Amino acid sequence: MPIQKFSDLDEARRALWVQPGAPDLVSRIRKLWAFSARLAPSQSPRGVRKFRSIEEANAERDQWIEYRVRTLRAKRG
Repeated sequence: MPIQKFSDLDEARRALWVQPGAPDLVSRIRKLWAFSARLAPSQSPRGVRKFRSIEEANAERDQWIEYRVRTLRAKRG
């Protein structure tokens, strides 16, 4: 990857922007997803769940988030 120099942060932000429909857009998205999967692998619950109320659904989501936080903290020390 070539080294680029920027005079300010706005110039660096503009260099990261990719126009919609750019030929390398799909490959860049795939690389980003692969990187994020390596960085924080997700093991989200599979399937469809039914809940009696939105409160039940929110409670299960909160439990899942808490579980993920504990798991990531344990892995990273």
